[in-house]
Amino acid sequence: MMMSRLSIYYRIVAMALFIIALLSFATGLIVWDSLDDIVSQQLQKRGAEIATHVALASGNYILMEDLYNLYELAAQTAASSEDVRYILIIDSNKRLLAHTFHGGIPKGLLDDMPDLTQQEISVFNSNEGVIHDIVVPIENGAVGYVRVGMTEEYTRNTINQHIRDVLLTVLVICVLAVFLSSRISALITKPIRNLAEVAESITRGNLVIRANIRERGEVGKLATAFNEMAASLIQASADKEVLVGELLAKEQMRDTLIAKLMTAQEDERKRISRELHDETSQALTSLMLTMRVLAEDAPNQEQKDALLLGRDVAANILREVRDLAIELRPPALDDLGLVAAIERYSEKFAIRHGLNIELNTSGQQTSVDGQIAVALYRIVQESLNNVVKHSGATTVSINITFLPDQIMVTIADNGRGISDSDLIRAQKENRLGLYGMRERVELLQGRLDIRQSLYGGAELSIAIPQYRPRKGESS
Repeated sequence: MMMSRLSIYYRIVAMALFIIALLSFATGLIVWDSLDDIVSQQLQKRGAEIATHVALASGNYILMEDLYNLYELAAQTAASSEDVRYILIIDSNKRLLAHTFHGGIPKGLLDDMPDLTQQEISVFNSNEGVIHDIVVPIENGAVGYVRVGMTEEYTRNTINQHIRDVLLTVLVICVLAVFLSSRISALITKPIRNLAEVAESITRGNLVIRANIRERGEVGKLATAFNEMAASLIQASADKEVLVGELLAKEQMRDTLIAKLMTAQEDERKRISRELHDETSQALTSLMLTMRVLAEDAPNQEQKDALLLGRDVAANILREVRDLAIELRPPALDDLGLVAAIERYSEKFAIRHGLNIELNTSGQQTSVDGQIAVALYRIVQESLNNVVKHSGATTVSINITFLPDQIMVTIADNGRGISDSDLIRAQKENRLGLYGMRERVELLQGRLDIRQSLYGGAELSIAIPQYRPRKGESS
């Protein structure tokens, strides 16, 4: 985990140091183990040679019981080698004739000494360390025995000194290796760091920068690929800017066309509404008056009833034409404002479809821009029609909130709601009422959201910013 946070430079140095330390440790273990075996073998070999030398020289002295010469022989031999801890000369009856101990024989050293006819080596631990005890019989034990104790202390101290020298040399080599590995790592990672800096600059958007690496190896190929990628990104960025510009232009043109189309649609509705109100309604009113006059002058009751029935039919047509004219362009929207127009429309819609429609307003009511008023009125119309067609709701709540910088309209019902699958299915079936509402809102820089209402059905939330004229400007 820690290595993954380090740079390549430190990884190479750490890896080199780890490998050197591991090799040094392994070499030290191997050398120590080998020296340990060699020390034991060499020590026992030298001890056997010393014991054999003493055995050859002490045979006559034992037979003559010359204890003085035996002692001198043992003492001089022990003094000639620092590895000799003791020398014991014993006759065939296991009597100690000479030894090199100054303070007496250690307890247990002569206990249970067997009869030997050939050399025997044993190793035991003492309070002075490991002792290699070599027993050499004199004349196959007929004359006596020579015991030589070889200690590892002097040899071990010498070896430890050599090992300390080796460790110091290894330490110097490690320091030198770390220095060399750091230099090599710097040479290796320098072009990689250059590439990393180039990549970071490209990420920040500086596509002009290039990797200045002239190597021919893998790093050089990578640098060439980086430079080609940067050139491709510049071209792609230029192409993208051109495409974005074209899309923005097309989007602006589309918004302009849709705005003009909606304006033309509203103008056409206003014209048709005016014609229905002024011409068609007047014609139907004249027809009703004419039929009434004719009914009064009818020669018989049958003709009179027929004329009165025709007059009632014309009255119903007149009423429907007036309702159609109001729905196409309600006069209240122009004369009384947005809230009054929505209130009248919702009252008639509730009576016509048997709904419970609640209209609530909050905030300080201000005059609403004509385009915003028409858009919100049409959205309320479309929402109520959707409630009747798809929701199955019985209660609808309309909330209009006037804020200093925007106007918000929320339409909630207790129907079955709108899911994502419903929206996808509506789009496939070309039922674009909701998308038309969203288009109206977005043209006015507003926002339209759909979520679940507190009543359990769907809630449509519209927020459109309002333009407030400065003092001295006309609205």
